[in-house]
Amino acid sequence: MPGAKLLVAGRELLDWTVRREVLRDERIRLRSGSPATGLVGAPDGRSVTGVEFREGDPLAARFVVDATGRTSRAPAWLAALGHAAPQVTRYDSRLGYSSRYFEVPEDPARRWHGMYVQGRPDVPRGAVLVPQDGGRWLVTLIGNGEHAPPTDDDGFLDFTRSLRSPALHDAIRGAAPLSSATGFRATANEWRRYERMDRWPAGFVVLGDAACRFNPVYGHGMTVAALAADVLRKEIRDLAPRDVPAAARRIQRRTVAAAEVAWQIATSEDLRYAETEGPPADRATRILQRYMSRVMVGANTDPAVSSRFFGVLSLSTSPNALLSPGTVVRVLSEWHLPTTPTATAHPPHHDPPQVRTLQT
Repeated sequence: MPGAKLLVAGRELLDWTVRREVLRDERIRLRSGSPATGLVGAPDGRSVTGVEFREGDPLAARFVVDATGRTSRAPAWLAALGHAAPQVTRYDSRLGYSSRYFEVPEDPARRWHGMYVQGRPDVPRGAVLVPQDGGRWLVTLIGNGEHAPPTDDDGFLDFTRSLRSPALHDAIRGAAPLSSATGFRATANEWRRYERMDRWPAGFVVLGDAACRFNPVYGHGMTVAALAADVLRKEIRDLAPRDVPAAARRIQRRTVAAAEVAWQIATSEDLRYAETEGPPADRATRILQRYMSRVMVGANTDPAVSSRFFGVLSLSTSPNALLSPGTVVRVLSEWHLPTTPTATAHPPHHDPPQVRTLQT
């Protein structure tokens, strides 16, 4: 993507940096070592007035935000206050991934800056290699359903032999592993529709993955959480403290917009896989999938299409960029799809590069 910059860091460095920046605000206090176990609320369930903890006294609060991510227990906490469970929309492509750290090899010919080996709907196996602080590579293997990658040493390396390109296998073969492989399988897209509930307590909001979580292969979770937090900031900025609790329902509904684009991208792409569990694609989604197949083909060779595509994929550009008249004409007139159903995104005469990389 022309002009794009990618800043990469290990999870340890990222978490440490975020923690340090948060604690620069002297108004923030941490209560660690005792997980939250529930909400304190009015007897009629119409408002949340605090949080209960496994140990210690409850913490009184005018306004409570659940940002506990995929492990959120908000449905159970709300049920304890007399609220019904939210509707849940779920799509699961049964994607699994395995990640492992490696020491960057000394051989200059193998010192990749980054690598992405694409999978295909008919052979859903891919991989990503990204540099990390401390002279490390993070290598992640990706697969759907029965193609989910293993976590044992031999199986991890063998999986790289089955990819569309031998480049990743050649890069890590003989490289010193710095960790064992760790697998992750809970990757379903799941939207808990709190904004549609008939009753909602004052003083409580659910944000980020706690409300709407995505297949992590698209990298949208942290961005959507940040966008939702920005909506929260704008909504309470001009309110007096006493008025914030009553705005909770409006805030919950307005944070929905932060997730809509990412949800459409993730679910429509996951529905390309036959094993995906969830509501079938409607006509609009099928049309979008067909159009996006052409966009992906064009993005491999057309800088203008590529720039708009990755801008939308990273949520930094409006989806309308791919629907502008100039882009639509370019995509529909230049980039054609094959007639065979097994290669909708990658026709033989415009097959994308098997590896998108930079190398010294």
